[in-house]
Amino acid sequence: MTEIAEFFRAAHNDLVYDLETNGFYQEEQDAWIGKIYTSSKDWQVQVDLAWPYPAFPPRVTLRDDKPLSWHQNGDGSLCLYSQSSPGAFPWFAHGALIKKVREWLEHDESGWPTDAPDLDLERYWEPSRRFALIVHDELPDEVDYWIRFTRSDPQVLWQTGFARPPRPRPRSHKHLYGLVVDVGDVEMPPRSWQQLSERLERREVVEAALRDRRADVLLVRYGRDGRRGVLGLIPLFMSPEAEIKFSSVSCASRSSSTMALRAGYQTTDLQEKTVTIVGVGAIGSFVAEGLFRAGVRNLVLVDHDRLRPGNLVRHAASASHIGKTKAEAMARTLGFPAAALSRRVDCLPFAIRLVETADLVIDATANEVVTQLLAEAGRVGSRKIISSYLANQGRSKVVELLPSSSDERLIPQNMPPAAAEGIESGCGDPISPTPPFAVMEVAAMVCRIAATMLIDDNTNARSELREHK
Repeated sequence: MTEIAEFFRAAHNDLVYDLETNGFYQEEQDAWIGKIYTSSKDWQVQVDLAWPYPAFPPRVTLRDDKPLSWHQNGDGSLCLYSQSSPGAFPWFAHGALIKKVREWLEHDESGWPTDAPDLDLERYWEPSRRFALIVHDELPDEVDYWIRFTRSDPQVLWQTGFARPPRPRPRSHKHLYGLVVDVGDVEMPPRSWQQLSERLERREVVEAALRDRRADVLLVRYGRDGRRGVLGLIPLFMSPEAEIKFSSVSCASRSSSTMALRAGYQTTDLQEKTVTIVGVGAIGSFVAEGLFRAGVRNLVLVDHDRLRPGNLVRHAASASHIGKTKAEAMARTLGFPAAALSRRVDCLPFAIRLVETADLVIDATANEVVTQLLAEAGRVGSRKIISSYLANQGRSKVVELLPSSSDERLIPQNMPPAAAEGIESGCGDPISPTPPFAVMEVAAMVCRIAATMLIDDNTNARSELREHK
């Protein structure tokens, strides 16, 4: 028996003992029935210890007649644990499952007053078998308007504008159309057309669009505790007199506010900063991508060299931009209007202009001439720049703040080559076998130090050298 199997066996026996101690009895092979007491009622509870238990929590349902509420699936089972629940297998802790169910019942009785407002109304509906995701833009605060979708693949709908469906709609018409409605703040999760429609100002108009099959999608805007969400519903085939029914699809916004949620706690401060990256090769391309993802929206990319197929192994640009200058290729890969300058830094006046027109200049050229020109430009303007490079075939990673005195420079140790360098036709220099992950690591170091300099004004930024043999 494996270690995890032995753990599950012992933990299961302890859980069964807990249930029996609290008055539960075994009704069927995997079903345990008992009562859990709250201040207002004795609730009859069923705990099912069947697959996917024990790796996932037991399925817990109420045998009492009660309207479905928050944190309760369409089949009536209670949502007791989330992915952020602390620890592994928390339902096996002594007395934890009974306590968790009692807490759920008490929160439900009081209306979930301290509940985190999960914006996931789709979980309370039968999921669609036709579509898996709806991607939409920022939706205006208006009432009952149309949007148009196209399919990026058979199961994903992408919003492509605001438009009404044509009448009649040709058979060859490739677009689908969604009607956007608003039901305001919801106190309980609506689970049927009747519960939704009673909250609509123009119910008859919306219902007519659904029955006439003009609306392929219904997007329901709603609020909960000051936050706004969108419920995606797909109308199911119906006769003219039948009850309107839906299946649900998860919705995902591509608005700037949504994209910023995962960009990090510094994203607001970084949005207005201007960063110039000189050298948009391997390191520079990933620095550009990292800073862009972190929120920097004013990027200037400087590189005259052209993107070759072999570069893609250690470059963030996509293959569709082969042949363009690396600056332009990376700007287009980001999908954002970054400035691309296809030229060399070959004189001090140009270096000074780059430093003067940016909040921060990052040198990723690994070219000592360019590095010295930018360092001198920083000295003239009393500004620090970041210079980064790899040595020893990626085993030494250097990020320096320049200008600095000669005794402050970080000098990598000398290491014997780990592998022979390669030669590519059309390339003047041998190609180092530096692995892509070493490039990404030093780029991440640069991004972290750059964010510190942009926000803390250099006070907490330090040069850094990482090495391993």
